[in-house]
Amino acid sequence: MPSDALLSVRDLSVDFDGVPALSGLSFDVRPGEVLALVGESGAGKSVTARALLGMCPRGAAVSGSVLLRGTPVTAADRGRRIALVPQDALSALSPVLPVDGQLALAVRSVQGLSRRDALARAREALAEVGIPAARVSAYPHELSGGMRQRAVIAMATVNRPELVVADEPTTALDPGTRDKVLGVLGDRCAAAGASLVLVTHDLGAVGAHADRMVVLYAGRPAEYGPVDRILRRPLAPYTEALLACLPTAGTPRKSRLPTLPGRPPAPGALGAGCAFAPRCRYATVRCHTERPAARSVDGREVACHLDHLESV
Repeated sequence: MPSDALLSVRDLSVDFDGVPALSGLSFDVRPGEVLALVGESGAGKSVTARALLGMCPRGAAVSGSVLLRGTPVTAADRGRRIALVPQDALSALSPVLPVDGQLALAVRSVQGLSRRDALARAREALAEVGIPAARVSAYPHELSGGMRQRAVIAMATVNRPELVVADEPTTALDPGTRDKVLGVLGDRCAAAGASLVLVTHDLGAVGAHADRMVVLYAGRPAEYGPVDRILRRPLAPYTEALLACLPTAGTPRKSRLPTLPGRPPAPGALGAGCAFAPRCRYATVRCHTERPAARSVDGREVACHLDHLESV
């Protein structure tokens, strides 16, 4: 484990009834850093998030190591040292309690404050994420989607965890609200002194908010390194293909955006070679028959057989 790592993940793999959902994932998160996990649906992003928190469902076989400051993450760490911002805030919040009351319960469970002091701290935390005082005692269904997401951000950060894992926290939000919520999430993590693992399919958000990124495909890491280097010059063909699908400033408003042909393989249907080979325009015979090992290139890790990497 590097001396400057807050979170160290090594060879993390998750199987469901013998079917691999995640295989051989390794990365580090430094104190105060934002690391993004990106990829198409089914890439293994949410499985990774659950594995980091020790929240994989029954029947999942998890191997490898997840160390927070050198010690394994346990159930007792959740909400204290490591916290989750879920994808669906409406499902995560109780429908029968006002949001300030729910947050107060989270404060009391960790900080041991009195009911009155915990409620005061909860309302203060809700104000810090931009929820007006007149709305802090509302029930979740009475709040907008953006406000609900702000409430779960407050709940995740109120006890000052060392690490926050945000699993697609802006999926149901419009672009304007998305950017504001991501800004609030980053600000609250910084104020709490927490690092952030951001699970997202939004590469625009990654460029604006993350320091480093892991690109996942079919449960396998494709590329891992600094965001600026990867977005400026992707080395893995899958990363290149994802970035080619993004609109640019010169894209006509009504034009059809480029798409990545084909589909990711179904879980359990991976061949012996590179998982991306059937969709890769650079694929060779070797790509279809031999799984590429990660290698260090230009300050990042890339899993690819391509010869051009040797000259980078």
